[in-house]
Amino acid sequence: MATDVYVAEVEDGADFGLRGQASFYGSGFQGRKTSTGERFDVRQFTAASNHFPLGTRVAVQRLDDARCAIVKVNDRMHAKHRKRVIDVSRGVAEYLGMIRAGVVLVRVARLKSGNPDQAACASAFESEGENCTDCELPPVTPSLPTIFTD
Repeated sequence: MATDVYVAEVEDGADFGLRGQASFYGSGFQGRKTSTGERFDVRQFTAASNHFPLGTRVAVQRLDDARCAIVKVNDRMHAKHRKRVIDVSRGVAEYLGMIRAGVVLVRVARLKSGNPDQAACASAFESEGENCTDCELPPVTPSLPTIFTD
């Protein structure tokens, strides 16, 4: 089991989590064991990150269009990707609309509530006690459901 954590060139802040690059990995890793011992499935909402403990649920939000997904960290990233914050599964990449670009800028934060829904995704980036009624996030699009599985 990999436990090494590598330093990325990311911006860190209490009010927005980590900001940096996200990439995705897909069918070449299908069925391989992750750092948690689970089998990787490209359709599951999972990710590799060296910045969060294994098993942590995090919100991943694109900076350019505010699409947000909740993923479970179940793997570690290779040292050659140390400039990236997170590596998401292809399922997450499709949901976030990042297949064509390959690498996009995101912010990533640990979920604050146990209820993994779209509201939890947005609230992961709020400061404690902040009311998001006046935040600059666009309204949630009902046609983009938050999907995750254990």
